[in-house]
Amino acid sequence: MFAAMGSLFASTIRAAEPLVGKLVIVKAVYGDLPDGQKTDVTEKVAGMIKDDRLAVEASNDNFGDPADGVVKKLKVDYTIGGVARSKIVNEAETLKISGKRSKLVIKKAFYGDLPDGQKIDVADKVADQIADDALSVEASNTNFGDPADGVVKKLRVDYSFDGKDKSKTVDENETLTINDKGE
Repeated sequence: MFAAMGSLFASTIRAAEPLVGKLVIVKAVYGDLPDGQKTDVTEKVAGMIKDDRLAVEASNDNFGDPADGVVKKLKVDYTIGGVARSKIVNEAETLKISGKRSKLVIKKAFYGDLPDGQKIDVADKVADQIADDALSVEASNTNFGDPADGVVKKLRVDYSFDGKDKSKTVDENETLTINDKGE
């Protein structure tokens, strides 16, 4: 009974909270996702982990070309400290995952007609983009959906860096960046 309660508790941890622990690759596939030609690259990706961190470019050079003439994606299912996660990047993008504690913690993140219009909570999606104590994420309908059709939206991120609370806001189609010094 206690084991079931523990796994229930673990599954309720928010992505915005920093995860710390051993990084384990459960499954990795590269190709025309989700339903086209793809290849299992689990062992290769797992072999690229160094010091509980992974940085890998989704490219034909790394994984071959299972779907010629198609823009491919790399999907990695993994656990950190036993908590299951998944990330997907497009071909030519770098997928980054770290099992190390980050100085950057996302407290709240909203995308939409801010401050008082239609908006959605995107804290989990934003937190998944943290790499090496830094963040770079485009405020776009592609990344977050369109909670307020016909309105220019904003992305607001409330965060702490090394224990100090901060906030940043950018307009739709701009990139919100937080460097490895929290600025």
